[in-house]
Amino acid sequence: MKLVLVDDQADFRSGLCDLLSSASGVDVVGEASEGREAVDVVLALRPDITLMDIRMPRMDGIAATAAIRSSWPDACVLVLTTFDEDALVRDAIQAGAAGYLLKGMPLAEMLSVFHLALRGYTTVGPRAGQPHAIAEGAAAAGDAAVRAAALSERERQIWSLLGEGRTNRDIAERLFITEGTVKNYVSVILSTLGVRHRTEAALLWRRTSEKA
Repeated sequence: MKLVLVDDQADFRSGLCDLLSSASGVDVVGEASEGREAVDVVLALRPDITLMDIRMPRMDGIAATAAIRSSWPDACVLVLTTFDEDALVRDAIQAGAAGYLLKGMPLAEMLSVFHLALRGYTTVGPRAGQPHAIAEGAAAAGDAAVRAAALSERERQIWSLLGEGRTNRDIAERLFITEGTVKNYVSVILSTLGVRHRTEAALLWRRTSEKA
């Protein structure tokens, strides 16, 4: 698994590089300290995963992610964040990031997110349910339960699969329907729940399930 690390703090990059390099099968092939450099490095090295900081000089991680995905649609970019950057995380996901990791998370959890991302899942770092999580702007879990009552049985089934991080293709194959049909269901689910994208819907499912 080849990785590129993007962060404007050299000490953080160095520490993360040492941590990741200790894992079997992980190879940090490149680094960048800001967004423009990141775009050049990633497009040149074509890593399996890019770990992208958000707040950086010259070009931030959101713009860099969008630029990378525009030139290389199959790129897998995971943003690195702390809890106080949740609105920016949502913007990064909308720009094409495959999910996010929390800075300082244990290596085993990080590797788990990597493997899910490489399988095409939208990946969300653990402890997403804490006060400043990405879904903070969505309905509270109690309100979500009320909204979810308006979902059909099939829509709830697909919502639960979104909560597992399944892609449209995974859901279509599991339920023996077309990807286009899944896409239509997802649009209805997002609208009914009052969320903006599937990552918020997935987090909302997890929070609602925990309260059930």
